[in-house]
Amino acid sequence: MPHPDTIAVHGGEPTLDRKDAPVTPDISVGSASGYPDLASLDVAMAEHRGYGRWGTENHRQLQAAVAGLEANGLDTRLDAVAVGSGMAAIAIALMSEMNAGDHVVAAHDCYGTTLTFLRNDLSRFGITTTIVDFQDLEAVRHAVTDRTRVLLCEMCTNPLIRVPDLLALATIAHDAGALLMVDNTVPTPVLCQPFKWGADAVIYSATKNLSGHADVIGGLVVGKPSWTDGARAFAQTFGPTLGPFDAWLTLRGIRTLAIRMARHTANALALARFLERHPAISRVHYPELESSPFCARARQLVPDGAGALLSFELEGGRAALDRMIGRLKLVRLMPSLGNVATTLSHPASTSHRGLTADERGRAGISDGLVRCSVGLEHPDDIVAEFESALRN
Repeated sequence: MPHPDTIAVHGGEPTLDRKDAPVTPDISVGSASGYPDLASLDVAMAEHRGYGRWGTENHRQLQAAVAGLEANGLDTRLDAVAVGSGMAAIAIALMSEMNAGDHVVAAHDCYGTTLTFLRNDLSRFGITTTIVDFQDLEAVRHAVTDRTRVLLCEMCTNPLIRVPDLLALATIAHDAGALLMVDNTVPTPVLCQPFKWGADAVIYSATKNLSGHADVIGGLVVGKPSWTDGARAFAQTFGPTLGPFDAWLTLRGIRTLAIRMARHTANALALARFLERHPAISRVHYPELESSPFCARARQLVPDGAGALLSFELEGGRAALDRMIGRLKLVRLMPSLGNVATTLSHPASTSHRGLTADERGRAGISDGLVRCSVGLEHPDDIVAEFESALRN
């Protein structure tokens, strides 16, 4: 079995079964294909090919690459479904699995918009949700009912980078006849493969480090073919179609995913260590720090590093944070993550804006918390940037 670094470089690449086969995939921009006769058309329709909403060759190449990365080292084959955003992937994964009257148990530290979707939108379809702290396994067990179909959590949560006990959560889910779904956006499949720890479905926002260049909106759902067949059919009917150029860009980003994540992780750890020692910083959230309560679990589940994302809180709260942001020169404030450049985001104003103050408090999202997506710059320059911005 090839190393994940090799799969990232070659996964989903075009075959050599045509004259002058391209090394880089073509982009399929047509919304529909043409056929010479009814028999050819019938075959294409039966295979759900030939119409853009059902996916193009660009989608199939991307799906093959991500499924290959996730299945590396496993004894089972996986499949992937590419859709138009990370939130579309969340919606497809959940809604293709459940019916009115079913129940979800979700982690209280999921992405803020995921929680908003569960609370405000999914409930309109008769699906109920209980939100609990997934670090408290007894609370998770207590939340499960005979209608629970899904347990939903994140790996390296956004923005506090908490690491859940996937093995224990998978046991709780499977004992209840439910599925464990894991949003693995932050570490990506080169740093963590949740299927190895019992996950039944894995979700990605391709917008982030998977594509890696802040030029894509996309998402993927990964699972065994027996499950993804249903998710794909629902996505094709529901219609959150990923554009072929976004599929092409995401696959291009995956070609450098392994080396990018290695550099992102090394830089994030260097910055986390600097911030942890700085007197202006009250707390740093990054599981590779020895002071983190998740350090031992991170070494088990993400042994090659926890990824690009960290967060920290300033002693002076929001006012001190605003001063620091105003002094930064290289690092930009933006409502996303996963770029080649280092960026900051304010969760209370962006990803968790839709939550009440009490909900943000329970999730650990203070007004002084800032999320940092550490980029690929030289680590000395990243540290120097924050050192200058934090001076009195």
